[in-house]
Amino acid sequence: MLAEKTITKRMPISFSRQPIRFESDIPFFSNANEYIKNYEIIAHDHVSEMTKTGKNPFIDESLWKESENATAGLIAKYSKANDFILDIGVGLGRILTKFPHLKRYGMDISIDYLKHAQKKGIQVCFSLIEDMPYQLNSFDIIVCTDVLEHVFDLNDCCKKILSVLKPSGILIIRTPFAEDLTAYAKADYPYKYAHLRTFDQNSLFLLFTKIFNCQVMETQLSGYRHYPRRFKYSSCSQFNLLTSFLMRCLRQFTPALYKLLVTKLYNPIEINMVIKKSN
Repeated sequence: MLAEKTITKRMPISFSRQPIRFESDIPFFSNANEYIKNYEIIAHDHVSEMTKTGKNPFIDESLWKESENATAGLIAKYSKANDFILDIGVGLGRILTKFPHLKRYGMDISIDYLKHAQKKGIQVCFSLIEDMPYQLNSFDIIVCTDVLEHVFDLNDCCKKILSVLKPSGILIIRTPFAEDLTAYAKADYPYKYAHLRTFDQNSLFLLFTKIFNCQVMETQLSGYRHYPRRFKYSSCSQFNLLTSFLMRCLRQFTPALYKLLVTKLYNPIEINMVIKKSN
């Protein structure tokens, strides 16, 4: 009986229904629509620039790595060997490559991204969160980074995500922190759908504790930079620029003081929140 239970535990995660089709051995569970086509353009621009220059066109590489390392640290803290982990919005699969001892699954709505992640040994599928293809209560850990700010129906997506997380399982969310959405609302912004909302500690806490009855285990802020638009306090633009100049000097000559002040004066770029599903 014990051996039988062990075998069952190690069986691969199953889908709850048959795929619509396969492309490059990747199962598809969502049909193309305007939202997916828009996201495919974003992903194509991202992958093309990475291929040409090795740089992310949307975020500074050092900030990208810092954000990823913060999330990876939380995965390491809350996971154990052979846990089943799902990365929703797996992208290039960079985070999961750090965890070969876990049973890694990823979903996204960009075939360009999924091909990259698949080459790294991740079991991938093409699906919107709204079309969640996995069986209920399948995963020990779910990671969802830089996704919730994009989705149309936030509550429905969170419900679908939590549905495939095991009872008492861990959900690690990362989103931009208190982001200024002005650029996304401009008529000349190159993509129709990008960031549709923003979050801080309170909005995420209320979402998952009050609406979904989960427990927040910890919150981690990352990506502090002395960008004028990230200054915490109301002030004129000239003052912000002066402060930014002084911070550059501090970073060069007194990095310890800079590290202290930047967290006091500026908002972080990203927020990670660790959420435990109720039993």
